[in-house]
Amino acid sequence: MHSTDEKKPAGSSNSTAGCTDALMLSVTANTGKTFANLAARIALVGLNLTRGSAADGALVYYAAHWGVNRALPDLKSAAQYLLQIGGAT
Repeated sequence: MHSTDEKKPAGSSNSTAGCTDALMLSVTANTGKTFANLAARIALVGLNLTRGSAADGALVYYAAHWGVNRALPDLKSAAQYLLQIGGAT
């Protein structure tokens, strides 16, 4: 009978590697810290994340690169956009 070891060495392909659950859950925890974290991660892929206020006073986030802006309604959307553009989580 042949048995396989279920443990995988470090650096091997692992189904939990790249899991985004922690990033998505932390979005609601602390807005200032989460914004700084996302801004840094987005900067690593060459974009700039800023925040401004909409006409009604709500916070709006913008991801910008080469003069092209993408409005993001909240930090969860910013985290999803980071994943969409291939940023590290």
